[in-house]
Amino acid sequence: MIPPDALQVLIITHAKSAQASDYPRPKDYVETIGNSFTRPETNELVRELSLVEEQGTGAAVRRFYVDSSDPNKGLPPDAQELDKALHTLVVVVVTAALCDDDAVVAQLDLIAQAVQNSQPRHDLVVLGTSEETLARFRTHANANALKTPQGWSLEKLGEYALRPSHAAIMVLNKAHRLLSGANGKARFFISHAKLDGLPLAHSLLHTINQFPWLSQFYDAEDIQSGDDFKQVLHRGVLESMLLVLRTDIYDLRFWCRQEVMWAEAYDRPVLLVDARTELLCRGSVLGFTGVPTVRIPDGNLVRVLVEALREWVRIGVLRRRFVEVAAVASNLAAETELLSRPPSLTSLVEAIERLKSKSLPNSAAARVVHAEPPLESNHLSAAQTLIRSEFPSGAVLSFKTFLAQLP
Repeated sequence: MIPPDALQVLIITHAKSAQASDYPRPKDYVETIGNSFTRPETNELVRELSLVEEQGTGAAVRRFYVDSSDPNKGLPPDAQELDKALHTLVVVVVTAALCDDDAVVAQLDLIAQAVQNSQPRHDLVVLGTSEETLARFRTHANANALKTPQGWSLEKLGEYALRPSHAAIMVLNKAHRLLSGANGKARFFISHAKLDGLPLAHSLLHTINQFPWLSQFYDAEDIQSGDDFKQVLHRGVLESMLLVLRTDIYDLRFWCRQEVMWAEAYDRPVLLVDARTELLCRGSVLGFTGVPTVRIPDGNLVRVLVEALREWVRIGVLRRRFVEVAAVASNLAAETELLSRPPSLTSLVEAIERLKSKSLPNSAAARVVHAEPPLESNHLSAAQTLIRSEFPSGAVLSFKTFLAQLP
């Protein structure tokens, strides 16, 4: 069984003036938002060797440069296109040229109506090049359903050079909320060593605070006098994405290691920010199996938030597709533990313990299913031995292998 795409993102702007004026142009917003989901590689050799596989992940990003007067451009997609995925996020970059195109606005209004009728399945983000343009868009004669969505002026997204990246963060956050059904703010746990990571942690905290739709856990602010700090830290990890600021001292600090181990055991989302400065690094008990890593030699902390939210969207796509499969297969959810990345020893043991806690019969086809890529043969053999010590018919397999085995 192959479930439909969990998410599709439709990014729409008008073709006229899309590449006009200085940076950032409407096209820059469309391309930056689209690339924030697909992660184009910067190294030509990496791209050529296809070391990063983005296809077949259950998500699709489509860009539309529309113009009703140009038969090669045409109108935005039909509203029925929304239902080709389990969830669709429509992003409209509103320009003066778009407001002048009555047929395009009428088609966008049909899309907005379909989004409203589907909620909370689909969602719509309206980004205007200015407040004046947004006002024209909302009061257009063909705008009915389009009067409802709260638009956002791109001029409010900080300094001009960062506005496309800030718009991408907004859209990634919307996609994360759409997939997870979360109503609150996306929350990041800033895990850092005080001895050499404090300046970076303060800078990241400041960056997160620039976005009203994001939140953070920071020990100096969230642990109050008299609190059981271990309990507060534990709860903070379980309710957040862990941003690991891996400085030279990080791996040596007990509570830093503990935060990583909690995230590993409970399969919480993690992003590793490699900020080490030493040319040689000692061995570590922290393996960070399957955890994406970002480097910031240029000090670009916005990159951290883009990568973190992209990882959260990837996990949301995986989990949403699993829910769709489990809904039509008897006992599948009860017999399966889903991991958001390839398992480490800790995460595998904890997943097996959770299967045992369900009181499954010894003969159950218990399985641990994990995100791509599949384990190497020697790791897979060890993982199969471990699960079969508890469930003789058990298996550890990647999500694609899992889908291939379904009827």
